[in-house]
Amino acid sequence: MFINNVIESNSGCYIYRTCVACIMYADDLMLISSSVSGLQKLLDICALTGKELCLQFNDRKSHCIVIGPKYQRQLASLTLLGQPLQWVDSLKYLGITFTSSRTLTLDINQTRRKFFGCVNSIINHCHGASEMVKLHLMESYCYPVLSYAIECFNLPSSCVRQLNACWNSVYRKMCWAIT
Repeated sequence: MFINNVIESNSGCYIYRTCVACIMYADDLMLISSSVSGLQKLLDICALTGKELCLQFNDRKSHCIVIGPKYQRQLASLTLLGQPLQWVDSLKYLGITFTSSRTLTLDINQTRRKFFGCVNSIINHCHGASEMVKLHLMESYCYPVLSYAIECFNLPSSCVRQLNACWNSVYRKMCWAIT
């Protein structure tokens, strides 16, 4: 029902001649539109479907972001169930932080912070463990934090270098701890 209404609205973005209007994972929903009026239409469909299915949307967790040539312009207000939605400069979806800009841009600083927090936690809690055990723990717990969902995006080489530097720092810390 919801999907049919979204498809029939024809309000999404066309990617290789396919209309993409929403991305869904579990209870997380991301609406995508090439216009403010199209996005409001998708929000209205969500509100109507939510009402029919007795679902509630949290307007405090719902935000709007602009990606494209108009990312610096002031845009019209959008509403969900009569509540205004806030336009933001960055947005987190499924653990990935997107930044408002001319092109789809990821904020890898959040990822780097989480990664180094994980690395430091292992180092601080494994005083008596061998270096091989620590390295195995870092590969098992820290590397997935650093590499989460990166295969889904065509990252610029500067971001790839930054992520590589993070992982290389693990080996530098391990070598430093041995000496």
